[in-house]
Amino acid sequence: MKIRRRRHSDETFIEFVAQRSGRLIAHAELLCGHHEQARDIVQTVLVRAYQRWRHIEHDDPYGYVHRAVTNAVTDWWRTAHQRHEQPVADVPDQPATRENTVEDRRALLAALDRLTSRERTMVVLRYLDDCSERDTAEALGVSLGTVKSTCSRALRKLRVVLTDETPSPEDGSAGPITARWSH
Repeated sequence: MKIRRRRHSDETFIEFVAQRSGRLIAHAELLCGHHEQARDIVQTVLVRAYQRWRHIEHDDPYGYVHRAVTNAVTDWWRTAHQRHEQPVADVPDQPATRENTVEDRRALLAALDRLTSRERTMVVLRYLDDCSERDTAEALGVSLGTVKSTCSRALRKLRVVLTDETPSPEDGSAGPITARWSH
């Protein structure tokens, strides 16, 4: 009987990873700014989640793992000064699908790099992961007012950075990315 349950748990975990790992990596990358580091963080979190899968699979596994990834990135930021590794700005050999999408992503990641880790985390949770202010506050263990003021300050910074650094419509581009960030 235990073997059958284990197999069922393994199958649901494999299905979960297949369906959700891409989104979790994207979330982690937006938080930390480095694709390979994001992949490492998500892999570590998924290993831990697998060990507890029987306990979390019937609740809200995505919420559990999503929060664990957010916490792992926060821990990664906190211990950054202790590491001797330095992530590189550009990872070689990344496939590009559409040139403007790649440039938009680079501009967004560069703009996010200008934020503090706290601002970046809140912006990613609120506007890229579509979490409510209350959910963001709960996930990070801060007050609702802190989320509102930090997001406001971060969005103001992003508007300035993205407006100053993105190509203008006269250059034949789609224009500033700021319209996507307006709330």
